[in-house]
Amino acid sequence: MNKWLLSLLVVVAFSGLLNAQFVFDRFEVHPDSTYSGVYASVNDTSRVVLTLENSIVHEGSTALRYDWRVQRGESWGGFAKYEMWHPDSMGVWNFSPYENLSIWYYNDVPSSDPSRIHLRIQFFDVSDVALPMPSYDAGQTELWYSFEYVLDDPQGWNQILLPLEDVGAAATNGSNGFWRTGWSGITGNDHLDLDQVKGIGLEISIDAPQDFSVHTGQIIFDYLTFEGYRPLPFIVFNGSIFPTRLGSPFTWGQSSVSVVEGGGIEGTNAIRWVQGDEWGNGYTGWGFNVDPPQFMLGGWMSDSMKFAMKTGSSTGELRLQFESGANGKVGYNFTPITDNQWHDYAFPLRDFVYVEGTTDFDTSAVTVVQILAEGTGVAGNEVFIDYWWTGNPPIDIIPPLAPSPVFVVQETKSNLVTWIDVAGETGETYNVYYSKNPISDVKAEGVDVVDYGIGRPENEQAWSHLLFSPLADSSLTYYYAVTCVDAAGNEGPAATIASPVTNTSKGIGTMALGQVGAGNFAADGNLSEWSGVKELRMFPSEGAHIVTNTTVSGDGDLAVKAYLAADNDYFYFAFDIDDDVLDTTAANSYEKDSPDLFLGLFNFHGAPPGAYGRDDKPHYHFRFLHDRVIEDNLSSVTVITTASADYYWGTKFPIGYVIEGRISWADIAALAGDEVFVP
Repeated sequence: MNKWLLSLLVVVAFSGLLNAQFVFDRFEVHPDSTYSGVYASVNDTSRVVLTLENSIVHEGSTALRYDWRVQRGESWGGFAKYEMWHPDSMGVWNFSPYENLSIWYYNDVPSSDPSRIHLRIQFFDVSDVALPMPSYDAGQTELWYSFEYVLDDPQGWNQILLPLEDVGAAATNGSNGFWRTGWSGITGNDHLDLDQVKGIGLEISIDAPQDFSVHTGQIIFDYLTFEGYRPLPFIVFNGSIFPTRLGSPFTWGQSSVSVVEGGGIEGTNAIRWVQGDEWGNGYTGWGFNVDPPQFMLGGWMSDSMKFAMKTGSSTGELRLQFESGANGKVGYNFTPITDNQWHDYAFPLRDFVYVEGTTDFDTSAVTVVQILAEGTGVAGNEVFIDYWWTGNPPIDIIPPLAPSPVFVVQETKSNLVTWIDVAGETGETYNVYYSKNPISDVKAEGVDVVDYGIGRPENEQAWSHLLFSPLADSSLTYYYAVTCVDAAGNEGPAATIASPVTNTSKGIGTMALGQVGAGNFAADGNLSEWSGVKELRMFPSEGAHIVTNTTVSGDGDLAVKAYLAADNDYFYFAFDIDDDVLDTTAANSYEKDSPDLFLGLFNFHGAPPGAYGRDDKPHYHFRFLHDRVIEDNLSSVTVITTASADYYWGTKFPIGYVIEGRISWADIAALAGDEVFVP
């Protein structure tokens, strides 16, 4: 058994080792002038001539002969260089997984001015530059230099092995790293962001004084690669928030996930996982789709998955799982301590084994991380998690600055909120808030989040606040604020507007208060008693959202008018649906033609919750099937059937169907033991 496990672990680690280095350029093709260029400080006397060399070659069939001439035409000397840029205007190279840059050189004709001229390898870092760049100009980037004293070397092949590190002024010692000297380019965030490199330069630099002398030499380059994998930490939860790069978590098996402020260790936040049991088999979980994929190869044999967990006696065996595709899944099963106290866990990544019959896990491109109950899930059981990561990552707790300035442009029944991104941040997002009162604290009562205004990406710099009001158009007046959330999840101070903005909102249907039909309600499909209730309209021609994996050709294909009402005892509902092809025969309830209604029975303000609530803030997911109503999030429990006088489902002429009914608030609350809602 131990021998088999060892063999399996070797396979897991080997999957990424097949590509142990990234070959950047073999110099087998003449440089494309569209994405590369030659530049010099004095264009008429300094220059670089590039040709393919087929006699003196280190690897492959050709190399790049670099014939240079440089003049001391400036007070500081002069330069001539060759630049290579990413061919995609929005693209960057990600060198962060690698430890070293490697390039082979043959100094065919040594410098005509010994010890006074050297080679500089440059990175053009665009971490603080809006893409696409208007031009490929190194002066618009953070320009990072290395210093290579090789131009006096005798003939023969040699390797430059350059660490991918910011070593400051020590870089001038030669071949030991990079330095943003400040001589050229922008300050940016003053951090070498190896995942944001737009271009690479090979520069010949001559020192002062300015004597206008011209000097020459020839060097041959071959086989430019990046190699030596470094262990990169992978943060899932930093004790405060999920990293912005992970986005929102997915859930399955009726699990729900949220972040509880102050619910973690020593006042940190914690993840609250509420298990479900949708299929009655105890399988339920949650996790993240990781895009771009996480490079874990460098630390797979040495790092561990670390986290803290607190849970009770209802929790059984759990599984941590990584995935790199449909045929690449590895997991680690463990049974947590169930005393409702915090405990630390650390499981070596090398001990994760293949699961679900898969055989091809790629540690260099992990696309999913999740945790699940493997047949042990109990609906409603809570598991709390804190400090979840691999390796030993530095934890950023310093919030970013406020975006500024913030402007609001009035549009037709919407306000366009604009801002300027915070300089020096990379991978940050922005949150947009509004309130009827001046905003000094975005967490204060009365401050709300603009719809889909959480996590707006960098460089977007604008988001529209659609304005709605109950039943009829009306005039609304709001203040606005925008905050920056850095890549570590720290939210900075708010940038606000000094004066409120007034605009006209669109009146829409709401849940009407009062009995439908003046106390003579009948669930019979005759919707005349709803004539006094404003409908909620879902028509493609009016901009209704169509689910991405569905095709709706127009109003004749599918259109819905929904009516909702409430009194102290009952929730009333009706749907008038046009559907040209009616099908209720599918095996899965969610594939049958039927409307779904998501209902939160509480007064909601602020950021949207990350999970279904219960008790006094319950959420419900009703599905109105042809023979019954189910609550999909509570194991698809039946709420009411067509055998009851209070539920009607029937077809209508010429196409479509009608639904009408009512359910008591007491029956709804009893589904999960929640408090009875009072309108």
